[in-house]
Amino acid sequence: MPIRDIGSNPKIFSLDEACELLDLIKRITKRHRQELVPIRYRLDRMLSNDPRRAAIENDFEVVVERWKVKMEQLGTLPSSLWVVEFDVGDGYLSWRYPELGISYVRGYDSLFSARRKLVEYIEEQDPDWAV
Repeated sequence: MPIRDIGSNPKIFSLDEACELLDLIKRITKRHRQELVPIRYRLDRMLSNDPRRAAIENDFEVVVERWKVKMEQLGTLPSSLWVVEFDVGDGYLSWRYPELGISYVRGYDSLFSARRKLVEYIEEQDPDWAV
């Protein structure tokens, strides 16, 4: 993907463009996920009424928001925690950490749980974005 395309959200992706961007998305996601490990550790060991809890929960939210903003700057849709979707013009290519690649697709009106295998979808629909 040419550098000039990054940040021009919202973006319509081809399958090749999404796959090309995925390595960067994986690295960013892994880094932010690792940042949350000590925060989650602290939260898991705290009572729910601990007055320090709100500040630590805020730290958690800050990390997640930074990740979300980075995903949006790349033109993708961060649809939930560690889930990134690429708009292809008639739905989304869908990736969730730690999946190895983009293996699923879903329609605009479909829930995440209704994702379909990408290979099957391409064989059935032969979409332009998969060329």
